Amino acid sequence: MVISLGPKPQPSGAVVAEAKRILPDLERAMEAMPSDRLGVEVDRFLDMLNAAVANPQDEQALQMRKMAVVMACEGMAAIVWTPDTLRLAVRRFKFFPAAAEFVEFMEDQLAPLRSRLAGVRMVSRCTPREEPIREPKTPEAREAVRKKAAEATARLQAQSAEEERIRRFGAWTPDGAEGLTGRALAAALKRALPDLSGDLLDVTRQRIEVLERAASLAAAMGINTPKEPRGLAESAAKSLHR
Repeated sequence: MVISLGPKPQPSGAVVAEAKRILPDLERAMEAMPSDRLGVEVDRFLDMLNAAVANPQDEQALQMRKMAVVMACEGMAAIVWTPDTLRLAVRRFKFFPAAAEFVEFMEDQLAPLRSRLAGVRMVSRCTPREEPIREPKTPEAREAVRKKAAEATARLQAQSAEEERIRRFGAWTPDGAEGLTGRALAAALKRALPDLSGDLLDVTRQRIEVLERAASLAAAMGINTPKEPRGLAESAAKSLHR
């Protein structure tokens, strides 16, 4: 059994309205079978069972069983006396059932119907939750949403393009500058700038700025000049977007 903890959310107005709509039909269906009809239904059920079981009763015994079942089923809901229930009974009983066994079988069929009725009755008495009133969007509002979405897409595309530039050119080093770090590497990159162009030129300038900033910070803190920071692509990208 699963037990729900905490308060349950209020049902919507549509759910409450539907529960109120179907509740009268369910309540009528769960009313007791009229006494004049009950004997007819018991005859139909037990005649079919008697024809299906391995130990059919003789006429006198069958009549006595019918009288006992009618007495035991007084007040039972009319909705359970259906062809589907009869079909299930034929499948369930291999031997002719005692009155108590028959009543137990019928009560098993009624249990989910009673639960459903109780649930619908409970929902029908609920106060529906308040639904937010949503005004229809004007053409201007829809256009504003479209522009915001387009701007967000453009920013993402620009960021992706910038990250790709950094990834491609962020580790380039001129000939003879292998192994240099800090200000020495920044100076070597500066000397190479006249020969560079395009994305390589832009990214190299960003690297120089990052290296010089890191060297100045290290000097201010009184530590050795650091190597080029790890994750240069990330550092350069952040520097570009400041």
